[in-house]
Amino acid sequence: MDELELTVTRYLLGELPEQEQAAFEKSYFNDPIVFDRVVQVESRLVDAYARDQLLSEMRERFEQSYLKHPSRRERVEFAKALTSRIDKQPVKSASPVSLWQRLLGIVGSERPRLRLSMALASVVIVLAAAWIFVTIRRQQREQREAAQIQSQRENQEQREREQTAQQQPTVVPQQIPQQSPSPNTTRPVAFLALTVGGVRGSDNGGTQTLVIPHDTTQAQIVLKLKDNTYPRYRVSLQKIGGAEIFSQSNLRPRSTKAGASFVFTVPASQLSSGDYALTLTGITAEGETDTLNKSVFRVEKR
Repeated sequence: MDELELTVTRYLLGELPEQEQAAFEKSYFNDPIVFDRVVQVESRLVDAYARDQLLSEMRERFEQSYLKHPSRRERVEFAKALTSRIDKQPVKSASPVSLWQRLLGIVGSERPRLRLSMALASVVIVLAAAWIFVTIRRQQREQREAAQIQSQRENQEQREREQTAQQQPTVVPQQIPQQSPSPNTTRPVAFLALTVGGVRGSDNGGTQTLVIPHDTTQAQIVLKLKDNTYPRYRVSLQKIGGAEIFSQSNLRPRSTKAGASFVFTVPASQLSSGDYALTLTGITAEGETDTLNKSVFRVEKR
């Protein structure tokens, strides 16, 4: 067994490290000689397994790695049936005869029309096996590339979350408490609870009012979700016709028996009398955004 055949065998049995596997796949997709060797070694492995000629250690490695794929199992089952048929045929020559030579012998012994059909079927089987092998390897490569892209995206989102937290230290999403929020006697807090549904559009209920007395230092807004189906969310608060108060991305609500909720604490000094819109956007696992709801409420400072 030369070095290339040893590498091909380790590749087929899933024993190459990830970097070596990627480099080898690139070489056999671009080099017809390497590709032909892969097909030959795979055919010999399948033939030996079907004839129960593999050593116990090699057989165990073959079953644990190669047979994990359904299309490969189908090919092995076909090889078992084919070798069973071929092995029942008498061998007149004392010299070793390969699987395909004996197959051609069987085909040659049949009637001309059947002979042609079996020959065509053999060609189709070989081409199908090669196509299945290439397809599986291409899918594995695409899965690895997708995993790398997902990892890069998650790292980028983490950096964005850290940057957002540094840029907006005055607006901090809080875990919703187990009990109803109660105002602090030393630092008065104005409170407003909003409930949003799981469909696009604005709330259809009446406009709620957040009353902020003159001695209030903070306003607390609770955003309750009826449908928590997105892995992450984005929430922004903007005065209608005015500037944006805050915007937070990649948020996850706190889930309790009462449902999923966000709690936002905003300095009262950042709010003035007027109408405001609290926009909720869902972020899918692929990073796509979907505007879910816009809750409009009124602020009255007294």
